Amino acid sequence: MSKIEIPNHLLSKLGPEMKMDIHWIDVKLKDGSVFNGLVVRGGKYITGFKNQKNGEGEVPFDKNRIKLLRREATFKWWPFWY
Repeated sequence: MSKIEIPNHLLSKLGPEMKMDIHWIDVKLKDGSVFNGLVVRGGKYITGFKNQKNGEGEVPFDKNRIKLLRREATFKWWPFWY
């Protein structure tokens, strides 16, 4: 299982927990790649994708590559990152 710590300056973008200490987020990397449906637990750690068992698994990047994050968008084409 991966456990990637979210950089402190991005923690405020998580918003309130969805349920039982879980957030679903989208992540944009510095190279422009976007990963949708990631799970955050403990209000600070990306643990995997929501389609993996218990939201735990391998994540194909590390904390130093994260540029932005947002709560999971309902529409995957939603262009706005804040």
